[in-house]
Amino acid sequence: MTGNATNLRGPDRPWLLDRARHWQRPTAALLFDVPLAIVQAQNAGRARVVPSDVVSEFHALLPTVDQLRDEGWDTVHLASTIIRTGR
Repeated sequence: MTGNATNLRGPDRPWLLDRARHWQRPTAALLFDVPLAIVQAQNAGRARVVPSDVVSEFHALLPTVDQLRDEGWDTVHLASTIIRTGR
């Protein structure tokens, strides 16, 4: 597994599933389904701007809900569908 905490690369995710199975724990994936234009705009406002082509490359690596389910994730959540409650 690489140091990529976002686990965008498909080959990095099976390790997480294996660990969960080892400990007999359910798995859940959270997919941040943010449109590329919004990601690029947020990136432009950062103190340390990531090159646009790198942002595009990583965005293209985002799996789909179906891909994550096919990999074996028990639950897949889309960030855009989560409702914030409380404070």
